[in-house]
Amino acid sequence: MVMAGDDSVSDEQLARIEKLACPTCGSCSGMFTANSMNCLNEAIGLALPGNGTVVATHLERKKLFEKAARRLIRNTLGYYEDGNEEVLPRSIASFGAFENAMTLDIAMGGSTNTVLHLLAIAHEAGVPFTMKDIDRLSRKTPVLCKVAPSSAYHVEDVNRAGGILGIMAELDRGGLIRRELARVDGQTVGEAMDAHDLMNPDRSPAAGEIYSAAPGGGVNLVMGSQEKRYESFDTDRSAGCIRDVAHAYSRDGGLAVLTGNIAEDGCIVKTAGVAEELHLFEGNAKVYDSQDTACEAILKGEVTAGEVVVIRYEGPRGGPGMQEMLYPTSYIKARKLGDKCALITDGRFSGGTSGLSVGHISPEAAEGGAIGLIRNGDRIRIDIPARSIRVLLDEKELVRRRKEEDGKAAGWKPVRERSVSEALKVYASMVSSAHRGAIRILNDRQ
Repeated sequence: MVMAGDDSVSDEQLARIEKLACPTCGSCSGMFTANSMNCLNEAIGLALPGNGTVVATHLERKKLFEKAARRLIRNTLGYYEDGNEEVLPRSIASFGAFENAMTLDIAMGGSTNTVLHLLAIAHEAGVPFTMKDIDRLSRKTPVLCKVAPSSAYHVEDVNRAGGILGIMAELDRGGLIRRELARVDGQTVGEAMDAHDLMNPDRSPAAGEIYSAAPGGGVNLVMGSQEKRYESFDTDRSAGCIRDVAHAYSRDGGLAVLTGNIAEDGCIVKTAGVAEELHLFEGNAKVYDSQDTACEAILKGEVTAGEVVVIRYEGPRGGPGMQEMLYPTSYIKARKLGDKCALITDGRFSGGTSGLSVGHISPEAAEGGAIGLIRNGDRIRIDIPARSIRVLLDEKELVRRRKEEDGKAAGWKPVRERSVSEALKVYASMVSSAHRGAIRILNDRQ
């Protein structure tokens, strides 16, 4: 996608890359949303060891399906015949389990979409896990594993280094994991980590089978059809794919919550994908009421170095539906501005996004959020170390603009043409901003 927007790449080059880009079945091998959620499912305790990292083409993936089916039957019988409520998802997905999952996510610099999904799942489970908890965890969790698009490592490399339980074991040695919690496989988190930790000489033989599973090295569209093995594991915890706490990629976590006068309820940035020189950024705003107009402007060269692209009315209510936005960030990179510009939005990004991209700004513009008050040329300051994002206007000016917007017949609505279905209009009438997970609210809308 980046190359598609780069004038220096020929159509012939692009066509060749498209034909070679996805040689196998399964999800893309970066730390994008699908893999991030797969990994978090393992960390929260609702999936078996290896679920997050074994490649789709390997026989070990098929074995995982079979193990999961047997476990499902065993847990079902345990509940209905023995009354064992500990096997229920709501029993496993406790507050501590969400803490473990988010700690893993922060340590890996996973997709920002995981924040949205975890908050929504926690709400549905009746667990009071919020953005404040994510902020708290991000301030004490180091980055122990970096995966594409933030490094040259891919998910199969994480598997060779010990997978999700390998990362959790290193976090555990740093006192950052709740060991006592139950898992779907009948083990505690601590027991699962000990049995599958490649650094543990007394680990289970099953760990070797799972983490030696390697890519086939060729085109293959058949799930579970090859048995290639790595000849050795990656146990270099000082310079390998997975690091120990002493050799962390960074002391600060891979995801951060920012707040300020344009994000009073918070927003999310994937710090693992942001170059250190961009951690403090200030620039003039270029404001767009849709990702479509933003993309058009970027490709026309209207966005220049040092500016902050503001895309608003793309949140849960404003979209409506909070569509994934990979095009704008990709086109910024294509125009060679990836390390020279910032992008902020009340919408969400693809898991493949990197660079200074701040999403989920809450409250969103369609809910009267201050992002809807920003105008072209306003100075915006993003300070990741201070966890701050602000438009550099005094409070009187923001109050004046708010009164002006409130007084408009079409106030807090985007200037654009977009057909919206009746179903999405109903959705927009009852959805929260992203800081609560874009959940449905029936009777308690604030």
